[in-house]
Amino acid sequence: MSGVIAHQSGKKDIGENLIRKAIQIGPEKACYHNSLGITFQHLGKLDEAISCYENALKIKPNFVEAYSNIGFALQDQGRTAEAITCYQNALKINPNDAVAYNDMGTAFQDLGRVDEAVACYQKALEIRPNYPEAYNNLGNAYKDQSKFDESVSCYKKALELRPDYTKAYSYLVRQLQQTCAWQELAELSPRLEALTKEELERGAKTSESPFMNLTRSRELAHNLAVAKSWAAAAAKPFSNLNLNFSFDNRRSEKRKITVGYLSSDFRNHAVSHLMLGVFGLHNRDEFNVFCYSHGPDDGSYYRKKIQEDCDKFVDIRALGHADSAKRIYEDQVDILVELTGHTKDGRLEICALRPAPVQVTYLGFAGTTGADFFDYILTDKIVTPEAHAPYYTENFAYMPHCFQINDNTQAIAEKNWKKTDFGLPEDSFVFCSFNHGYKIESVMFDVWMKILHQVPKSILWMPRKSKTGEKNLRQEAEARGIRSERLFFADRLPTKGEYLARIRLADVVLDTRIYNGHTTTSDALWAGVPVITLEGTHYASRVASSVLRAVGLPELVTHSLKDYENLAVRLGNTPAELGRLRMKLEKNRLTKPLFDTPGFVRDMESVYKEMWRIFLSRGKPRQIM
Repeated sequence: MSGVIAHQSGKKDIGENLIRKAIQIGPEKACYHNSLGITFQHLGKLDEAISCYENALKIKPNFVEAYSNIGFALQDQGRTAEAITCYQNALKINPNDAVAYNDMGTAFQDLGRVDEAVACYQKALEIRPNYPEAYNNLGNAYKDQSKFDESVSCYKKALELRPDYTKAYSYLVRQLQQTCAWQELAELSPRLEALTKEELERGAKTSESPFMNLTRSRELAHNLAVAKSWAAAAAKPFSNLNLNFSFDNRRSEKRKITVGYLSSDFRNHAVSHLMLGVFGLHNRDEFNVFCYSHGPDDGSYYRKKIQEDCDKFVDIRALGHADSAKRIYEDQVDILVELTGHTKDGRLEICALRPAPVQVTYLGFAGTTGADFFDYILTDKIVTPEAHAPYYTENFAYMPHCFQINDNTQAIAEKNWKKTDFGLPEDSFVFCSFNHGYKIESVMFDVWMKILHQVPKSILWMPRKSKTGEKNLRQEAEARGIRSERLFFADRLPTKGEYLARIRLADVVLDTRIYNGHTTTSDALWAGVPVITLEGTHYASRVASSVLRAVGLPELVTHSLKDYENLAVRLGNTPAELGRLRMKLEKNRLTKPLFDTPGFVRDMESVYKEMWRIFLSRGKPRQIM
C-alpha cells in the first residue's frame, strides 16, 4: 500500500497519514492497523505500535504477523518474557512460521537461555533452510556456548546467502579476532570497515558494536561515531514515551546523597572483582548505596557480598526498561552510576529515560558511550587526557590517581605450586599474557616472538580459550621462527584465588596493544608480577599505563614497539634488574594508590559530592578536576 511505501522511503509523516486514511476507509482491514503499528514502531512510538497490533488482532485473531510484531515491540521495551508469550501465540496459529521461531530465539538469548535459543534457530532453519538471519543468530548462540568453529560456519553460511549482510560480517570478524585467525581478518576487515562507513553515512546504527570497534580502532573520532549510533538507537524507542521525571524536590532538602549502581555484572565477573570493596566502604553518614541488577544471579560469593554490603539491592531483570527507570526514580536515586555500557547485556535504554538527576558512566566500557543522557564519565587524566574531551559526549570527572578501583582484600590461594604443576619447564623464563584472544593481534605477536628469540629458555604462557585459537597461535609462532612448543596454554581454574596464585609463576606479563589488559593487569600486579605495556591513543589502550603509574612503576610504560621489545628482553636477560623491580612492586603494592581501596572510595565520594553540588546550584555538568 502507498502509505507503507511512503514510510519505507523515509517520508514517515506522509506514510502515517496515508495509512490512517486507509483505516478510515476500511477500518475492518487488520492489515492496515498492522501497517500503522509498523510505522509507529519505526518512529519509536512503541505503546502506539502495540495498540495498533492489538487492534489488528481484535479484527483478525489469527493474524500471525501481528503477534510477532507485538513481540518485537515488547523486546524493544525490554519486556522480553512477555515477547516470548507473543511468539508462542503466533506459533500456535502457524507452527511453521520460521520468523516467529527466529525472533523467539533472540528473546531467549536476551534472557540468557541459550540452549532454548539454539533450538528455536534450528527449527527456523528446518522450516526455511536459506534463512540468513537465523544462521547469523545461531552463530551468536554458538558463540555464547564457546563453540567457536560452529559459530564461524554459521556466519559464513549467512554471508553466502546474503553477501551484504553487515551484521554477519561484524560477528564473523569478532570470532576471527577471538581465535587469532589473522589472515582471514586481513581479508575481511576492509570490507567491514567500508560497510560500517556506509552505515554511519546514512545515520544508521552500526552493525559493529562500540566494544568491538574499540578492539579494532584506536581512532577516537571513529570510536565516538560508532558509539553515538548505538546510543541513539537505545534512546529512540523511548523518545515519545510520556515519562516525566521531575527532580525539583531534590534541591529543596538537606539529606544524604543516594547513589545507585546499575549493572548486569553483579556476579562472578571482572567488574565485580574490581568493585567488590566499594559498596561496604561508602560513608553511610553521607551516602545511601543502592544496587540495581539486570544480570543473572549466579549464586557466587561476589553476588552475595554485594547484596550484603549495599543498603538496597533490587533485581530488575524481569522489568522492562521503562519500569526499571520508574523503580530507580521512585527510590529517589540522586546519582545513577552505570557500570556496563556497550558491553554484553548492557541496558542503556534505562538511562536514556533519565531516572536520576545526575547520571554517570564508569568502569565497564572503556570509552565514550556516545550518549547525551550521561553527564559524566568517571575517569583519570591518563586514560582520558583533557585533549580527548571533544571525542566524548560525557564530561570528564577525574579521579586523582587512577580511574580503576581494586579490591585490596582479594585473597590469593595459599598454594606452593611449581611450574611443572602446570606443564611449564622448571628452568624456563615465563612471559605471560592472560588476555582474551580478541586482544592479541599480529603486530604485537610479532614483537612477542622477537622477544622469545632473544631470551634463552623463554616461553609464552596464555589462557586456553579454544582449540582453534591455540592451533592458530602455534602456526603463527612457527611462521615467525619460534617452535610452537614454546607456547603453553593454561586451563581455567575454579577460583579467582587459585588464578592469582598460579600467575605468580610468571616472570613478566606482556600487555596487549589496541585493547590492554584491564583487570588482568591489576591482577598480575596484586600477585606481584611486573607488567610491560605500550601506551596507546585511546582509553582502552591506555588503561595499563594508568594502573602502572598508580602502583609507582612508570618505568614499565613504553611508547614504541621497539622500546617495549627492548625492555622485555632486558628484564628477561637481567635477573638482578627484574629482582629489584619485583621487590619495588611488593613494597608499592600496599603503599601506593592503586590498591588503597578505602582511599579510592573517599576520592570517589568527593567527586560525587561535587557532581551533586553542581546539580543543587542549577549549574550545567562540567569537567571535574
